Amino acid sequence: MSQIDPAHLAEEWEVDDEILQNMAAGGDLSHVVREINVQYVGAVADLNKLKNDAAKWGFHSAVVAKEEGQWEIELQTRLDTRRETIHELTRKSLEIESEYDIDHDGWGCFACNENGPISDENPA
Repeated sequence: MSQIDPAHLAEEWEVDDEILQNMAAGGDLSHVVREINVQYVGAVADLNKLKNDAAKWGFHSAVVAKEEGQWEIELQTRLDTRRETIHELTRKSLEIESEYDIDHDGWGCFACNENGPISDENPA
């Protein structure tokens, strides 16, 4: 297991908390499981190593592509957005960053309610 700088982890968790608060204000129900994407940028060889190991880390999909001149990977998993779940995802993401010598570029998902992603057709 790779060592994570506690100060960096605390900073990332602050960002997570702000995102989660904004999602909740928009009607997100944190207990609803949904698709969450996690992105990294780095050297294509390192990203491909992660792609090969994605299932080991709990991701069911991994796509490596060149976007705007840099190589990136998008990993997908299905999770809820409870604070403790997202904090664990971020901790794992920083561990992956260290182990594969790549840069974590955040996570993202749709705000959801019991009927799926919140939209004009499915308001909060």
